[in-house]
Amino acid sequence: MLTYTFKIKTSSKLIQKIENHLNITRLVYNLSKDVREYAYSKGVKLSKFDLIKQLPELKSEFKWISDVHSQTLQGVIERLEKGYDKFFSDLKKNTKTSKPKWAKKKNWKSVEFKSSAVKSKETYFEISKIGKIKYFKSREIQGNIKLARIIKESDGYYIQIVTDHIKPKSDKQTFVGIDMGIKYFTVTSDGEFIDNPKHLFKYLDQLRIENRKLSRMKKGGSNFRKQVQILQKLYLKISRTRKDFLHKSSYLLSKKYGTIIREDLNILKMVQSKSNLSKHILDCSWGLFFEMLEYKTNVHRINPAYTSQTCSSCGHVDSQNRRTQSHFECVRCGHTENADLQASKNILELGHQLMEANVDH
Repeated sequence: MLTYTFKIKTSSKLIQKIENHLNITRLVYNLSKDVREYAYSKGVKLSKFDLIKQLPELKSEFKWISDVHSQTLQGVIERLEKGYDKFFSDLKKNTKTSKPKWAKKKNWKSVEFKSSAVKSKETYFEISKIGKIKYFKSREIQGNIKLARIIKESDGYYIQIVTDHIKPKSDKQTFVGIDMGIKYFTVTSDGEFIDNPKHLFKYLDQLRIENRKLSRMKKGGSNFRKQVQILQKLYLKISRTRKDFLHKSSYLLSKKYGTIIREDLNILKMVQSKSNLSKHILDCSWGLFFEMLEYKTNVHRINPAYTSQTCSSCGHVDSQNRRTQSHFECVRCGHTENADLQASKNILELGHQLMEANVDH
């Protein structure tokens, strides 16, 4: 699956239609949540199919709900269902979780359209119940459209097109182990150190200033809304800068190596731990980086246990081998090396062992 993002060429009429879609889908989401929770309190469990069956009755009562394509409304209920499925799944795993929240206007920023509601033309998309959507075409779309998504950002409206096109993965017979970190974003077993740009931390002073300005303004006033938009644009800039870095880093690695071996990290658990590194880990966005690697090249995961305490020279495992964050010195053979580079070499070796074991079976 490949996703394309284009900025929409808006008009006042088109914005009105998009906003109408956002408001109606948000209403349907909240109504579905309300009905489901009320039924559950009475001992009745409603599935997404039960809720979808109630849509015609809702449309007959509120005619304007028909302004949105029926499959889009069904997709909203499916979205709610996924939220509850994840909630109950996390409960079984004893993972910290919360029920799907009410959809607030300030957070409800997207609406989805299934392939049957979308037609692609040379210079625009034709979307059922909305009409023509002209956009800034930056590249050609490959594959068949599976889904379209309109997203509202602080700097305008965007359309995402998801297609069934799958890029072939690399067939190079080159292998590398990577160790993720904070000082260095990642270190490869070939000795390449990729610095951590610390995107959020570069803008912390500016964020403090803008937040301080906001705190001094009357909530709900015109100046307050303008300042909120300034902050939203700043956060959007940080997010885009981070994604750009992740795309470029994953692309360079995928072009150089046919197979990348990484640790199977429990990022959620690492973030939830009472550690001063939580904000740094979130800023690195390792999870998104791993997703990008998955569709760009071949990736193998290994158990992260003891990779930072094992000597790649003699194989001795000891917590005293790594006394500092950056320095590794084996207490048995005296081998010294950068700790992250040392870990990446162990990751590569474990990856080779895992692949050999799979071949034998």
